[in-house]
Amino acid sequence: MSNALAIAAVTAILRDRLNDGLMNANLDSIGQFSVTSSPPDTLSGDAEPTNRLNIYLWNVTRNAAWSGQRLPARGASGARLDNPWLALDLHYILTATGAQDLNAEILLGYGMQVLHETPVLTRADIRASLGGADPSIDAALLPAPLRLLVAADLADQFEQIRITPAVPDSKDMGQIEALNKIWSAFSAPLRASALYHVGCVLIEGRRPGRAALPVLTIGGRIAPLRHPRILRATALPGGPGTPPDPMAAILPGGWIALEGTALAAERMRVMLGARQIGVAAADIGDRRIDLHLPADQQAGIARAMVDHLFIPAPGQAERLWESSNALPFAVAPVVASVAVAGTKASGRFTGRVTLTLAHEIGERQGAALLLNPLPGGAVPALSVPARRADGSTTAITAELTSVPAARYVVRAEIDGATSLPGMGAQGFDSPIADLDP
Repeated sequence: MSNALAIAAVTAILRDRLNDGLMNANLDSIGQFSVTSSPPDTLSGDAEPTNRLNIYLWNVTRNAAWSGQRLPARGASGARLDNPWLALDLHYILTATGAQDLNAEILLGYGMQVLHETPVLTRADIRASLGGADPSIDAALLPAPLRLLVAADLADQFEQIRITPAVPDSKDMGQIEALNKIWSAFSAPLRASALYHVGCVLIEGRRPGRAALPVLTIGGRIAPLRHPRILRATALPGGPGTPPDPMAAILPGGWIALEGTALAAERMRVMLGARQIGVAAADIGDRRIDLHLPADQQAGIARAMVDHLFIPAPGQAERLWESSNALPFAVAPVVASVAVAGTKASGRFTGRVTLTLAHEIGERQGAALLLNPLPGGAVPALSVPARRADGSTTAITAELTSVPAARYVVRAEIDGATSLPGMGAQGFDSPIADLDP
């Protein structure tokens, strides 16, 4: 494969082919001429007009077709795996100058004919131009640049070099305007020119990589993707198999229905966060899974997910195949008891209210105490920040300062999920926090 010398090698070959073509054309009538590869802005630097045909590499672009091959170059650990090709397209401008009228047009015409009749640079052409075709030639007799370019390995690359007339890729710019812009960039007056696209050049590094061992076996079980999706989680107050009640709260130790599409699989598991929950086969359906929440499930926001598993081949471990979305739902806290400690002065209460829950709360979970007056009460409702009580994993405590002394229906709020109050004949009436001792 070619190396970093390939770009210069292509330019040298084109210059050599153009020079050979003009020499074979018997142009003695126009006098001496030269074939160069200089920047176009240097063409006007001659003391006197000269007969010159110039081929100049004015742009290099990435070849999209070959650039995606042999990837990735590095593994997950950063170790080098391969040497991906640097695939390049070369863009040339062919320009002629003349010592007399029409000499430039003559040189340009013959030059374009040479490139037209050489649409592909064969491997033999490349070796001949770089001096590598005849082993009898002493490399020391070659010009210094050619001695270096022999090592470009251009003739050995997989893709052959093709030469085609080209126009800059622009939807809004014609050929004349494109040439004007190119020559303006050279800060040189416009001259008769032709643009060519040459490619593709594949440059490959020489650093060692890491080859994978051969595959010993082919086969194994193929499982189709089903794309499971959970759409909603609803409480089942009546237990598994009963209709879901969207108005009922989801409680620790209660039943819920996970409704969605493509949920069932031959091998599957149901996850609540990082916790796997056992589910009976009778409770699994393609559109619904009835799930019994653990009694120690924390209140707050839980996330349910369905994983589909499969065994690739006999003797291999079970693997994760696909997962559903992680559906969040609120698990309401359950208040087991209420404790009030404090004093009353001038109709105001200052003290502490502690709620003991029927389940654990996390150390980093947010908590609040919600106080609502009993039916008929004239005091406002309150929301007071709370924290987990010292030395307890099931209690939250809130400090109250000069709040209206009254009897309140108290609720716990954990990560946005609130406990349910008890319902009496007059409305919500429990649990009670008596702040009017």
